[in-house]
Amino acid sequence: MRPDTFRVIALPVVEPVTLSEVKQQIGMGTDVTDFDRLLMDKVAAGRALIESRLGITMVATRYRAIWKSVSGTVRLPSPPLLVTQTYTLVATLDAVALTQGQYTIDADAIPGTLTLEDGRRGKLQVEYWGGVPPETRPDPMLKSALLAYVTHAFENRGILATDATAELPQAFDTLLAASSWNGGW
Repeated sequence: MRPDTFRVIALPVVEPVTLSEVKQQIGMGTDVTDFDRLLMDKVAAGRALIESRLGITMVATRYRAIWKSVSGTVRLPSPPLLVTQTYTLVATLDAVALTQGQYTIDADAIPGTLTLEDGRRGKLQVEYWGGVPPETRPDPMLKSALLAYVTHAFENRGILATDATAELPQAFDTLLAASSWNGGW
């Protein structure tokens, strides 16, 4: 069941690729700093595009999902579900905090699920983290797709020329398709 409302409440604090990795990809020296902000904006835009197309979260991001009336099991959008001591999940039913014994989660499911125990029913709000911790190495195919996007966006910035191509490289779509958790995007 899809949530009635869903939003990001904490953006990632780091991106899946570093500025030095981007500069190496496009052949720019580390001493050139004029484009640093632009390049990192392109990284954020590329990450958001990949996440949107695949319905995933690449790096730890906090979400809030609300179901107006629910019982049983709900699917938590933007997998993978990230639950650790640092990245917590908080669930409330009719504005009352649920204890861990009142629900179960399956963080291994794609997407992760939360199941209300004992036939509970009501307005469910879940605040949780999706993605992988910042210290975790990103999926190599997604990292390659992101670097391809940033390279393309940087090389095609500015005014449009008649001989410029606006389409993303074919490798971008191929890498995304290979990384899709649901077989499509």
